[in-house]
Amino acid sequence: MKYILIASILFFSGWCTKKKDKSDDPLAKVGETYLYKSHLRNLVKAGLAKEDSLSMINSLTEKWIRKQLILEKAVLNLTDDEKDVEKELDEYRTSLIIYKYEQKLIGEKLDTIVTNGEMMNYYNENPQNFILNNNIVKAVFIKLPLNAQKVPELKEWLKVENDENVKLIDNYCFQQAIKYDYFNDKWIGFENIKMLFPFGSELSDQNVSANKMYEATDSLFHYLLNIRDFQSKGTVAPYYYVEENIKEIIILKRKQKLIYDLENKIYFDAINKNNFKIFKD
Repeated sequence: MKYILIASILFFSGWCTKKKDKSDDPLAKVGETYLYKSHLRNLVKAGLAKEDSLSMINSLTEKWIRKQLILEKAVLNLTDDEKDVEKELDEYRTSLIIYKYEQKLIGEKLDTIVTNGEMMNYYNENPQNFILNNNIVKAVFIKLPLNAQKVPELKEWLKVENDENVKLIDNYCFQQAIKYDYFNDKWIGFENIKMLFPFGSELSDQNVSANKMYEATDSLFHYLLNIRDFQSKGTVAPYYYVEENIKEIIILKRKQKLIYDLENKIYFDAINKNNFKIFKD
């Protein structure tokens, strides 16, 4: 957080000068410090409409003024020791340079291709990392107007999952449904499903189960939800529910190893070449 604050101060401080520039038009002045049009030139997007460009300039100018006023107040109220940030600035500069070098190395060296075999192995070896925090379901959700036709037939089609019924449901919902979400091929959080039902309906975590039909009606619509599969929180998530998370974890571990190996290589190369010395008492 401290480094973010320092970066912010440096960023805004770069937009000013205490020397008046007769060749540039000033936008604002706080104390003896000026903000010029040239300071904002690269920050205002080219091609903006005149009104949008002016609005952006005004916003950046106000932001600069606020920062300068706070900076002036800070300078007046801090001791010399408190205002001495050379150590923090040096640490920030060091961290930033190292970070940029690491990101460059990652961009050049990191292998981002993760096979299904790698992901499945990680999933099987680390089930404790994939415990569900919420109930998940595979389901079909349909929202119909109250005057929708053939609702009993639709409910029968929903009871039996086969290609023919899927086509019938698709065709029916294309003509009649206000909203139709076929989640049957993927897992989704049950909380997301509950949000689709009217408030106060019987749909709850306590009564949800697989192969069950839920219905609700309000003053405008009729709601149907067919739960095809269900998995409760506290159990290990299905592989396909966490597949993308696994990929991100594996890539993150590769990044960490890449940086770790880089640090070790540099360190041991330096030892072999006597590039540093430790002074002992």
